[in-house]
Amino acid sequence: MVRLPSIQIIGAQKAGTSAVAKWLFDSGYCRPLVFDDEPLYYSKEAHFFDIDWNYNLGLDYYASRFRDDELPALDATPDTLTFAQRVRDTYELAEDNQVNKLAVIVILRDPVFRELSLYNHMAYACRNLYQSELSDWHRQVARSDGTIMTFNEFVHEVTMPALATNEAQDLGKGRSSRHGLYANHLKEWFRLFNRNQILVLSYDELCTAPKRVQDRIQRFLGRAISGSLQEKINSNDSHEKVLTPSTEARECIESIMKPHNERLYHLLEENPGPSMEQRPFPRFHL
Repeated sequence: MVRLPSIQIIGAQKAGTSAVAKWLFDSGYCRPLVFDDEPLYYSKEAHFFDIDWNYNLGLDYYASRFRDDELPALDATPDTLTFAQRVRDTYELAEDNQVNKLAVIVILRDPVFRELSLYNHMAYACRNLYQSELSDWHRQVARSDGTIMTFNEFVHEVTMPALATNEAQDLGKGRSSRHGLYANHLKEWFRLFNRNQILVLSYDELCTAPKRVQDRIQRFLGRAISGSLQEKINSNDSHEKVLTPSTEARECIESIMKPHNERLYHLLEENPGPSMEQRPFPRFHL
């Protein structure tokens, strides 16, 4: 029988997916296998649904990454957030009703600070990695002369144009910024999967009360999980890190995100999830 991961942590990027995945992997959940010439981060995130050439290789290719039949498997690719239909289609092809047994976890973070975290991640990579290690995704923060944009520049040149398009699955410039349009993406997940299969978590609670989030996840998965959930494992202590967005940058992002956030709160209120989910979902403090 083709066996797929029983848990998908679908995002959002820069919202704590690595912390939750590390806790689950350390407790015994099966990691994706890393194939030849692939980056090591594929051991956390298989990037099957979001990369066309992986997805086009099909169900058996994806399943071949999870070979230990004794352990439940987990894929924590944060880009999966925008590919609900591909996940549904793939799991429907698998036997043993795996589509209706899948557990989906999504963590939502204030879109302004998530965008700032994305910027810091890209800028740190551009300053510290070899050119051969950088992708076009990292280079979104680079000016034409190779120097690093300010966060204000990034917001005007990357974030705002990206948020103005409805092409959620566009893999071009600014695609990660569109992850912050949470209501658009979750509406599709709620349409395609039973709402009780999806646990929506707050990044703020992950940071301030990780034991509470740990309890929510254990109750959602129906099992005790060893170890402790650490709220932060991707800390970047570079002195060049931008800690707070400027008023200008914040107001630019808010101008688009505020109505989207309201739609998110309404969507979650109208579509209540599993009993352990935080309700009402805490509002972002824009």
